[in-house]
Amino acid sequence: MRADMGKVLVERPRIGHSDRNRKKGYRKATAKALAADGGPTREGMKARTPRSKHFNEHLGPLRRFLDSNVGRPWDKVHAEIRERVNPDNVVQKHVLTHLDDYVVTQVIEVDGEPVDANPRFAFFGGRTRSLRTSYAPQWYVCPRSGLLRRSRLVRRKYRPEQPPAPRRVRVSRTEVCLELDGRWELVTLAALPDPKAVGWRFDVVLGRNIGVDGVCDLVRLYGARAYATARRPLSRAEQKRLPIPIDWVK
Repeated sequence: MRADMGKVLVERPRIGHSDRNRKKGYRKATAKALAADGGPTREGMKARTPRSKHFNEHLGPLRRFLDSNVGRPWDKVHAEIRERVNPDNVVQKHVLTHLDDYVVTQVIEVDGEPVDANPRFAFFGGRTRSLRTSYAPQWYVCPRSGLLRRSRLVRRKYRPEQPPAPRRVRVSRTEVCLELDGRWELVTLAALPDPKAVGWRFDVVLGRNIGVDGVCDLVRLYGARAYATARRPLSRAEQKRLPIPIDWVK
């Protein structure tokens, strides 16, 4: 790793430092215009830069360095980075934060598959995301050998626009009327428990197990974080008795 890597990564102009209105002769033209109107002849330092400034890191070299060290022991790679990046420097220490985002060090094996053991990314039942593939540049430490590995980058697929939610009439906390496939049905709901304490739940309306990626579908269908445990069609008499608008009943 090059000795000046800390400077290469973070020491570049901060975004928001310039103004597109700044040009040659700006100060003289501004003072002349203000003086003609009888206004102040000086302008505040931040008047032309109302936008806030923030870091403008150049992290491409860090990603290339990690790629070039795939297969090496992570302890040696991390020690080399710490030698070049000064943790006492606030700006350079920010690089170590990005390093934690790129490299997953808390890794366990589940059925021979390396998964992220960080509880922040846990799914239902303690299942975690696989590290064989990723939707962003990702590296991880092999739990067996301690070597640095690279995840296979998967391109995100286009998700078509979801169909509109079916008509819904709330009957009680555990029951809701839904218009499914052109007929009204009474659906029994159960509250979705804490994802850290339970496993997957099977939804009878969707016909599949619901994980953390399916909560949006549940809220769209039922208007709450709940899943369907039972469903049955409603007769004409039941449709009239339940609080379904008359113009919705065919």
